[in-house]
Amino acid sequence: MHLVRVACAVCGSREADTVAAGYDYEYATVPDRFEFQKCRSCGHLFLNPRPSAQDLSVIYPPTYYSFSEAQSGSSLIGYFRGLWEAQKVKSFRALLGPGKKKILDVGCGEGRFLSILKQHGDPAWELMGVDFDAKAVAECRKRGFRAEAQRIEDFKPEEKFDAIIMFQLIEHVEDPREVVRQVRARLNPGGFFIIETPNPAGRDYHWFKKSYWSHYHIPRHWNIFTPEHLRRLLVGEGFEIVEQKPLLAAASWIISLHNLFLDKGYPAWLVRFFTFRNPLLLAVFVPFDLFLSKILGFPTSNQRMTGRAGLPS
Repeated sequence: MHLVRVACAVCGSREADTVAAGYDYEYATVPDRFEFQKCRSCGHLFLNPRPSAQDLSVIYPPTYYSFSEAQSGSSLIGYFRGLWEAQKVKSFRALLGPGKKKILDVGCGEGRFLSILKQHGDPAWELMGVDFDAKAVAECRKRGFRAEAQRIEDFKPEEKFDAIIMFQLIEHVEDPREVVRQVRARLNPGGFFIIETPNPAGRDYHWFKKSYWSHYHIPRHWNIFTPEHLRRLLVGEGFEIVEQKPLLAAASWIISLHNLFLDKGYPAWLVRFFTFRNPLLLAVFVPFDLFLSKILGFPTSNQRMTGRAGLPS
């Protein structure tokens, strides 16, 4: 490992206090213990020290869930996930309006969400993906999509886009501000940047924040953004925020409990049972997360934020 010490991605301060520590409970890629720190200046959460970009092939194993649909779980989970994502795409259609639009999916993997966009989006949409995993990009191309095997920081397309989608990725990147800047440069005026990322506001964060919270995803999540910090990042790079909303985060409860049970030495069968691919557990924690958010009014630990690139003055 080539661990590097970093400054706060939001305000640039190097003064921070350790608030959590843990291991790679999900994939056991490395034995190292990592720390999450909170910036003394602005309160942003970030992994410090963290792996360097040259360690990506170590901390992202071939079995990593976002690289392969084979890891997605049962067909029943896939069915309900598809219904939920179809509704998501319908909201994107309303946001973008009718007609030809160029859309880029950053972190496209094998092209699963590009397929959802193709199935439920406007037939006139032109779809493209980018992902740093070459094997996943090759599979994406087999589905008929244009895709490039690059990090978004290195991606230099000739065309510009009307929407760029980045789901559960900005928390992984080396320099979030530079990524937002690069996204802004690749959008047409008035184009949309749609981000989904963890939010340290859910009750699961408060219960598991010392070590086991799933969205620490040690050592692959490098920054955890509150809505305020994410807004600050986007506005600072020329975006107008047009939407911020909480999203369902049922899997976070399951993975957090998995991490706890694994670390405490619970029976192996119980640890294996607590996976986000288990439809029985999802049947419990989806209603539980909805009850906490819709009935009791607690925020969830997942969020979507949409920014619009400024129009020329």
